[in-house]
Amino acid sequence: MLSDSFRVETIDAPDDLDAATAALVLANVEDPVVRWIFDTPLRMMTYATQLFRVLVANAFAAAALQRTDDGLAVACWRPPGVHHDDGAIAAILQQGCAPEKLEALGGVIAELERYEPQGPFWYLSALGVDPIGQHRGRGALLLQARLAQCDAAHLPAYLWSSNERNVPFYERHGFEVQTMLRVSTCPPMIPMVRRAR
Repeated sequence: MLSDSFRVETIDAPDDLDAATAALVLANVEDPVVRWIFDTPLRMMTYATQLFRVLVANAFAAAALQRTDDGLAVACWRPPGVHHDDGAIAAILQQGCAPEKLEALGGVIAELERYEPQGPFWYLSALGVDPIGQHRGRGALLLQARLAQCDAAHLPAYLWSSNERNVPFYERHGFEVQTMLRVSTCPPMIPMVRRAR
């Protein structure tokens, strides 16, 4: 399939949240930071699933959860001015991450917040494509759909990449690397900003 045969749709039915969560879990099975945090198969399937469910639910509540019409690619966004209670995410990380890694993880998360744009911006909390649908334009289509909205409103977008392999993909869409954060044994976390246009 070519990318122009997919359509982007906003998920507006609660029944679709489980499918969106599953797509993101599959997309992140080999993500270096996700697997560093959830470092056993049981932790990955238990706690990563819970984490992505919260991100999906947050984006859904903000009417900013998108997918391709075949359900293989999902994007979770936080619109400007929307704030979520991060308590659920903190609890999942506390339970699912090995205790000896928690301090390093907290340090990285605190550092990431320093790179957020000033003023209103769109935040991409998760973008993933089920491995059976990767490298066919689904992720790019989802990203382009929201970035067109950012451009129309002259707003920046922010994300952090937990996988160095994805940096060139985001750079092709106008994101710029702010820094490469390395704390303890945690793989690099890479905050990226796409400036307002």
